[in-house]
Amino acid sequence: MASDAHTKGSGSTLGPRQYIQITIGLAVVTVLELIASYAGLGTVTLVTVLIVMSALKFGVVVALFMHLRFESRVFTQMFMLGLILATAILIGLLALFWNDSTDALGGEELPPWEHHGH
Repeated sequence: MASDAHTKGSGSTLGPRQYIQITIGLAVVTVLELIASYAGLGTVTLVTVLIVMSALKFGVVVALFMHLRFESRVFTQMFMLGLILATAILIGLLALFWNDSTDALGGEELPPWEHHGH
């Protein structure tokens, strides 16, 4: 009964061949992300490329594996709002901590009594 309602509500379904193609496509994007991370790109370029590729994978997974493509537009809008909010928060945090001198990736931690302004 529930499967009848799902089949009736969805405009189309994917077969095993399509799922394999999608999985291969996602694997290719993941390999491209790895290649980009070792390619020696500038930090800003690398972060931009990785965010774009991650958003692409998110869209594919949500649209096809979660069948959002075949559901109401309201659900698509909800997921897109979540993606936009998460991306904005990520970019905000990157901007906030971009020049942090106490980072674990090479910045020197200053003793509490030393500050840059004094």
